[in-house]
Amino acid sequence: MNKQVSVLAAIAILASGWVVWLSQSPSKDKIEASLLFDDLQVFANQIDSVEITDAQGVLFSAQKLGNQWLATFDPRQPTYPISQAKLANFVGTMMRAELVEAKTSKPQNYVRLGLQPIDIDDSMASLVILKASENTWQVLVGNKVTTGEGHYILKPDDSRSWRTDKTINLPIDKFSWLKRPILPYQAMDISSISRVDNIGWHIARAANGKFQLTNMPTGKKLEYDSILNSIVSSLTSLDFEQLLAIDENVVKFLEVKSRLEVITAEGTVFQVIVSEVDNKYFVNFISDGQSEYWQKWLYQVSFFSAQQLIKTLDDFLLEKSTTPATSNINIRPQAIEEGDSPN
Repeated sequence: MNKQVSVLAAIAILASGWVVWLSQSPSKDKIEASLLFDDLQVFANQIDSVEITDAQGVLFSAQKLGNQWLATFDPRQPTYPISQAKLANFVGTMMRAELVEAKTSKPQNYVRLGLQPIDIDDSMASLVILKASENTWQVLVGNKVTTGEGHYILKPDDSRSWRTDKTINLPIDKFSWLKRPILPYQAMDISSISRVDNIGWHIARAANGKFQLTNMPTGKKLEYDSILNSIVSSLTSLDFEQLLAIDENVVKFLEVKSRLEVITAEGTVFQVIVSEVDNKYFVNFISDGQSEYWQKWLYQVSFFSAQQLIKTLDDFLLEKSTTPATSNINIRPQAIEEGDSPN
């Protein structure tokens, strides 16, 4: 019996030692974290080109010209300013991202991580290319990890796929990293707005800083005090769903819903044209002697945004109640017929 106990005790000690050794031994799939790009931090301030491509084509392409980042589309189309904050966050993530877990190195298993090459039609991956003068960094970004932070990635010079410690936020579409809102003005920069089509009204900033309806009908009042400010803020905060190059073949089919003239505090004058076709709403801007980036495009906007810019004079005014006042009429109780009991 003592011999059996001794053998069991020895086996238990050996098993405990084996567990401890396993817990301390590094996994072949676990490594000490290393940066996704070892030298990107050194050249981060010199990056002058970012391109993101997926199976459908170029999702985002931008170049740095001077101190400004501009998105490029078709070579025949003008460039467009981007959101430098979104680009800075993206580059910062790529610069600090670490490889924290090695995954499969078998190409047939890449699909499980969303890392199929982008030349495959149903690939879910995005190819990221950063450039700084003579230096280039590339990585294929696949699926986001199912729990916690991180993405699966594949570097072109490494058959081993990896999990990063940080989620890499990519643009949803080719418009999502563009500069917003459309106009480079705030409400305080606007001096007046007029509707200059067949429905005329004029809003101007008074000496006290508040907007006034200059052609207020006699005996009428505004629906509420800040209603004039609302159309100004609707204009300066106007966002878009899609960006289209102005094409005369498209413009001729648009039905103009309103035409506004805007004068800024600095004296800049431009018009805002709101149009509709097939239940879709569009806005474009025109002016004499100017060629701002926002005047070169046709913007598809939401139904709600369009409605804010096609208001009539009556939309600003308080309507008189049409409900007849209740009169104090004494209604005579029905007589009680003979033989009826009131109880």
